Amino acid sequence: MHPDSTLDRASSPVDTPPPADPALRAIAAADAQASPALLAVLASDLSPRVRYAAVRHPALPPRAMLDAARAGDASTCEMLGANPAVPAAVIRLLASHVAAEVRAAVARHPRIDLATLERLTTDGSAMVRAVAAAILERRIAGSALA
Repeated sequence: MHPDSTLDRASSPVDTPPPADPALRAIAAADAQASPALLAVLASDLSPRVRYAAVRHPALPPRAMLDAARAGDASTCEMLGANPAVPAAVIRLLASHVAAEVRAAVARHPRIDLATLERLTTDGSAMVRAVAAAILERRIAGSALA
């Protein structure tokens, strides 16, 4: 064994704490090679800039996405709603968020199911209703052409 036993074991992103500087954590969260474990930690970071980068990352684990949807502020949830890898269950949860901006972001998500999209066409917010109706109209027109 090597005198420095830390060299003999593989380090994982969980073993290595994120950088202290929020700017560096945001860069780490936006890195295409960021590990899911690191992203899960950064998705609940105190810095909004770091959280936004982490929740937009497609490698963020589904459980971390669900946790962010449940606990995140409106801006974090809006960013999460734009993540192309968000599971259907998280999309449905975000579609019920109190903030209209989050519901509008979810209405634009390419993987939103028709039932959720139709529900958003009757939303209490005129902005959400308009976005959902426009997306629904495009989907219906697109399926009629196919």
